[in-house]
Amino acid sequence: MAYYMIQDYSANLYGATLGANMELTLYAVFTAFCFVAPAVTNMLGARLTMFLGVIGYATLPLASLLFSLGLFGSWVVVAGGALLGVGAALLWTAQGRLMLEYAGGDDVGRIFAIFWSMFNASAVLGGVLVFAYFSNADASATPALFVIFIGLLVAGGALTACLRPA
Repeated sequence: MAYYMIQDYSANLYGATLGANMELTLYAVFTAFCFVAPAVTNMLGARLTMFLGVIGYATLPLASLLFSLGLFGSWVVVAGGALLGVGAALLWTAQGRLMLEYAGGDDVGRIFAIFWSMFNASAVLGGVLVFAYFSNADASATPALFVIFIGLLVAGGALTACLRPA
């Protein structure tokens, strides 16, 4: 949810130029790191790689918090986007591998259906959160917003420890 909100409103949160630069960097790094992520997943295992990937997602709200507090310049948001790109490549590669391991070749359709249902539910909940937050005319990128995002992402990363081995 947090990522959708930041991505959908990056121009509002950072300004058009910084938002575009962050998104460009994020997706360029994600694309490049997708070639490295399978080796990392093979070395570390799917669950640990998923944890690192989720924590990578938390780097953008952290960078945004530091930027909004005036502690760093706009470069920190772009760097946060780059680290999120690395995290996304790790997360999606490990997630795909773990789902295939869980399915064991017999139940791939059901496993993917459950995943995509849950994934799209997070998009709906993210949309509700975006609507609730930005429906207030005074809504802006406050430090509290980024702290909430960081908390959600760290909690999500911690939940990877609850995943059963394949």
